[in-house]
Amino acid sequence: MYEHPYLSRQITLFEQEQIERAAARRRFLIEHTDQIVPRPEGVLRRMLRRVLGAASERATAKVATARTATARTATVCDQAAAPAR
Repeated sequence: MYEHPYLSRQITLFEQEQIERAAARRRFLIEHTDQIVPRPEGVLRRMLRRVLGAASERATAKVATARTATARTATVCDQAAAPAR
């Protein structure tokens, strides 16, 4: 009917140990950042890079196209305005 205090005490101790281990792991990683070697890309990461990379390439292409169009317009305007000077 009611929880036994021993059970809740054990759970609390276990959670505290987990927190201490996580803090020690974080501290170790901060102290040894030069030893960290990145993992090779897995299937999911490669797929996301391709999908997001293609999206960013399209966005870059749109920006480049807009810049080219603006440059062409400016060039045409400059050529048309040249004789009027």
